[in-house]
Amino acid sequence: MSNSDFDKNGLDSYGIHWLQYAAFALSGFAIFTTWAFFYDERFHNFVINILRVINCSGFNCNGAF
Repeated sequence: MSNSDFDKNGLDSYGIHWLQYAAFALSGFAIFTTWAFFYDERFHNFVINILRVINCSGFNCNGAF
């Protein structure tokens, strides 16, 4: 793991910090999931089911589902 294209400050040869790459990847993932949530019915139902499970875990369900 010692061979890296980043220097001790986290910059590569172009002067881009490694966190900028992570932010770019996260932004792309957020844009894709937002699009899929509104335009793909199966993905929308998948997300709603996950949120329902998270909300109803433990003692927080209150008979909602």
